[in-house]
Amino acid sequence: MVHKKFRAPVVVYIAGPLGFTLIESVAQASDFLFDHWPGNDSLAWTDAMKRCAEDGAADDASVAFLAALKSAGISYDRTVEIY
Repeated sequence: MVHKKFRAPVVVYIAGPLGFTLIESVAQASDFLFDHWPGNDSLAWTDAMKRCAEDGAADDASVAFLAALKSAGISYDRTVEIY
């Protein structure tokens, strides 16, 4: 599952000097969830981490990742096009 890419990348807006990060794969989503999540204990976070660790479809991990972002009030944008 580590090398699976999301169908559409996600720009996640975060505090800090950079201001955003681009998430393109299940591995990046998992890393983001682990590194940028205070408490790591919400149901949405747990579900997203589980989906990222499973050998299922990248789409399932993407949906769970977006649900976790939304439940935490973290802004994101899926309309970015990569050239």
